[in-house]
Amino acid sequence: MRKGLYLILILLFPSIIYMLFSLGEHRVEKIRSFGAYEVNEAGDTVYAPVPDLKLVDQDGNAFRLADLKGKPIVLDVFGVPCDEPCRKKGVTMVNYLNELSERDKWAVLSLSNQPRFSMENLLDLQQDHLPEMTNWKFCSATDTSELDAFLNYVFVQTGKAASRELLPSKYFMLIDQKGVIRSYFDSRIYKENRKLEDAIKLLLQEPYLTWKEEKK
Repeated sequence: MRKGLYLILILLFPSIIYMLFSLGEHRVEKIRSFGAYEVNEAGDTVYAPVPDLKLVDQDGNAFRLADLKGKPIVLDVFGVPCDEPCRKKGVTMVNYLNELSERDKWAVLSLSNQPRFSMENLLDLQQDHLPEMTNWKFCSATDTSELDAFLNYVFVQTGKAASRELLPSKYFMLIDQKGVIRSYFDSRIYKENRKLEDAIKLLLQEPYLTWKEEKK
């Protein structure tokens, strides 16, 4: 009888530990934001979303960046032509995001550094990477002034690039469900790419989390 009771307790132990942690008040550190902001009447800092863009993907589908609001977006800006380092950067993204689940809830965009990049070239790049990753689009902006304003905002104004002419950069950018820049990750550093994967998971859970108070 006693042995049976011990066996039951051993089997239930993982569930008990999970329940104790689940019922507790979880507090995690919030991912910081980037870009223009204002402080509202309640004293909260409200960050502006990134400028909108008219885009065309590798299949010829037209859409706007704002259409993806509601999903975290991993953004990679690639150079034209996409040389070997450019392709290696894309392969790095595949390696770290391929196993991440819930693909219908987040998206990946590889954006051409130049507007009106041909659909054929976008399709070639997509086929060279992981076409099975259906939440990953290779795309090009259709308006030069929109693209310049976007790249200037997300790279130059945030200090991630000295000028538009020095793009593309080494960074993957993470945009949250509201269109706000939340972080940059150096594509060349292993730990940074692991952090990118974790940050996507965190953004998906963000509406349900309680944040730690900032240290003063």
